[in-house]
Amino acid sequence: MLKTRWLIPLTLAALWPGQILSAPHSTERDPSGVLEASRGGGLEEAHPDPQQARGRGGDRGAMYKAGVEANWFDGNRKFWYRNDLSGDRREFILVDAEAGTRRPAFDHAAVAEAMGTGVDRERLPIRELKVAEDGRTFVLEGPSSTWELDLDGGALRELTEEQTGADGEGESHGLTPEAMPRPSAQTGAETLIRFDNRLDREVEVFWLDSGGGRQSYGTVAAGSRKDQHTYAGHVWLVADADEDGETLAVFEATEEAGTAVIDGTPPPQERERRPRRGGQGRSRPSDSPRSPDGQWIAFVRDHNVFIRPPDEESEEIQLSRDGTESDGYRRLSWSPDSSTVIGWRVEAAERKDVYLIRSSPNGGGRATLETRPYALPGDPFPRHELNLFDVETRAQTKPAVDRFEHEWLSPDPHWWPGTTRFAYTQDDRGHQRYRVIEVDIADGSVRHLIDDRTDTFIWTTHMEGPGRLGLRLVTYLDDTREILYASERDGWRHLYLVDADADGTLQQITRGEWVVRGIDRVDEENRQIWFQAGGMNPDQDPYLLHSYRIRFDGTDLTALTEGHGQHRIEYSPDERFLIDTYSRVDLPPVTELRRVSDGARILELEQADISELEADGWKLPEVFTAKGRDGVTDIWGILVRPKDLDPTKKYPIIEDIYAGPQGSFVPKTFSPSERYRSLTDLGFVVVKIDGMGTANRSKAFHDVCFKNLKDGGFEDRILWMKAAAEKYPYLDLDNVGIYGTSAGGQNAAGAVLFHPEFYKAAAANCGCHDNRMDKASWNEQWMGFMPADKIYENSPDNWYAQNSNIEHADKLQGALMLCVGEVDTNVPPESTLRLADALIRANKIFDLIYVPNGGHGAGGAYYQRRMQDFFQQHLQNTPPQNRNQNED
Repeated sequence: MLKTRWLIPLTLAALWPGQILSAPHSTERDPSGVLEASRGGGLEEAHPDPQQARGRGGDRGAMYKAGVEANWFDGNRKFWYRNDLSGDRREFILVDAEAGTRRPAFDHAAVAEAMGTGVDRERLPIRELKVAEDGRTFVLEGPSSTWELDLDGGALRELTEEQTGADGEGESHGLTPEAMPRPSAQTGAETLIRFDNRLDREVEVFWLDSGGGRQSYGTVAAGSRKDQHTYAGHVWLVADADEDGETLAVFEATEEAGTAVIDGTPPPQERERRPRRGGQGRSRPSDSPRSPDGQWIAFVRDHNVFIRPPDEESEEIQLSRDGTESDGYRRLSWSPDSSTVIGWRVEAAERKDVYLIRSSPNGGGRATLETRPYALPGDPFPRHELNLFDVETRAQTKPAVDRFEHEWLSPDPHWWPGTTRFAYTQDDRGHQRYRVIEVDIADGSVRHLIDDRTDTFIWTTHMEGPGRLGLRLVTYLDDTREILYASERDGWRHLYLVDADADGTLQQITRGEWVVRGIDRVDEENRQIWFQAGGMNPDQDPYLLHSYRIRFDGTDLTALTEGHGQHRIEYSPDERFLIDTYSRVDLPPVTELRRVSDGARILELEQADISELEADGWKLPEVFTAKGRDGVTDIWGILVRPKDLDPTKKYPIIEDIYAGPQGSFVPKTFSPSERYRSLTDLGFVVVKIDGMGTANRSKAFHDVCFKNLKDGGFEDRILWMKAAAEKYPYLDLDNVGIYGTSAGGQNAAGAVLFHPEFYKAAAANCGCHDNRMDKASWNEQWMGFMPADKIYENSPDNWYAQNSNIEHADKLQGALMLCVGEVDTNVPPESTLRLADALIRANKIFDLIYVPNGGHGAGGAYYQRRMQDFFQQHLQNTPPQNRNQNED
């Protein structure tokens, strides 16, 4: 077995294709990524109709054979999997990976006959298979019976409960059922829930959003399963699919893919809640850490560092005397040899709060004031100073490193095994310098292992987590005391190797006009890196993810995937084979078996069946490219048309925008949902585009956003739509609308302020309309640092002011609808309200939807209806419906 460092969970490779989203700037995320962007801002699979979230088992047709869950056996040479087909049919497939063969796992017709009269060979009462070590005997598990099948002779016998030990236990990665519904309280890593319906009736699955509201995600037929993309911490409710809709169980997704078994067993009324993992940052070390040799405990009292033996009655020893209330020690750790305490003295920064008024609290009564810390761009941050304390001599050393500003915790030291040296990362405020600093506790000496600088920005925040880049800049390799470093220093994001025992020279590993977008694992023994990248295939969309392997010295670059699509892979347990599922928005999923040694395809396993979708009139989006503002760079996007499009007519265009620089947002994977149906059914063509200033292309492409978020890639977007209209004359360039949420709300409003000659109407939901009024971490990454005493100056050199929608409210010419939730904890609601104030002072006409108790992405179905009416009125000349009139 290879000695491997895994950097991402491979369980994600089994996710249903088409369910990736990118909404790092938001706090509430729809788990499938197919809801309207107003639920969270910038959803890759944005769709304005929540009912379009229904997938398999929904009422608009279904997709089958969209992926393979391999069950390996026989020394990892073979595996079986199950296909759920239309009409509640199913089949079991056996694959011999070494021989490259695929066939039915057994004679379905013979088994049906042996089971008795009336058993349909395409609807065998079997959920799972278990395989004997020799591979010649299968155990066929059904909802109520279990059989043993001899593959050599074909004999089938039913097993007793004693023979099977069937008691519902042993379910791998089983999720614990709960009885009481509760809101989804956190959004962790991408993961998967498999709903396994063992009942004799259909059930319906609901996601519980952050307010506890139910969002239906379709049904699961009796005896069937449904794989659902989600996030760790999201809560799901399963109910009977009949009119009564009795709740059967509630499940919380975990970081590891899990199975939610629905078998009619009543869940316990209460259960001990497991501790949450992760949160918004790393867990903080104990305030009283014990030394590795167990001889000492270090702690902070009266803002200073003390140590004492574990016996609480022993004498305490004070190691520091320079800590004060405003500049005290907050974080301690030990050297591996227990000789030294590492402490950070942190100069506190003035607490800055945001205020929210909840006008309509549950239960009535007075409105409430909600206050919380919230750093804005330019606000002072805590300043961190590194200190070393020698336990034997009691000496205090202050290494010659910067006392630097950082909003969050002091860095964690990374110790090189077998040495007296540790390293830590430092991201200077403004994000233009990034360092890996090494300190030797033997003499307090300091050196820079990495010192990267740029005139624009180094992307260091909002990189990891759901929907984000998923790439750490620094990966420490302890066995060889080396560092893998991801940098854009040559204009493209590539991997470099640093020898921490040498002089810190960066040796480039990957190179070329393509982008590394994730490290899957590092094989230190064989000096290989397994990674994901986009743009290496010149005849494919550069955003599509492929998997590769390369040696530390940059040789033996091997492509592990090939097909023209977005790829997700799953390795066999011994890592000799991989299962690759790929798709595009215009290509249903294809699943292949490939060999890891050379990346060669062994055989195709499945092509997704979308015949039911097509029979319902479902249409594929179109992938479209056009040249950007430089006349050279391809800009990628999609067009989604009405089903009954008449090319002799004119159709207004609505753009779904999210131009946050922390990602790219045009969907790249197939989805059975009918994207944007609530708008296309009204006669609009909907487009989504990634313009310059967004991520996952070259550094120059990304740098367009620097100190320039109002750019929003609009020059590229407008050229793209003009090129599309030249090819498709039915696109009406005189009636173009745009909508977005969060950073997309800023973009949408900016479209009608800065490009009124092209955009006629905009709907902006919970927008960060002035980057000075939104979180420091996100805005300083792209807009750079400006001190708080300068950031509101009225100066031509104040780039923050130049990018503000509020400062340019008088430029409004088209129609604008604003929406804001009064208790938005992501983007302070005053950002929208001050834009409204500026528009009023400029005597501009606009619509404002203020949502009591609403959070980020407020308004829900009400906002969707208002948005539809708004675009019909301003782009189609259709008067708004009288929705207040009671229906008969």
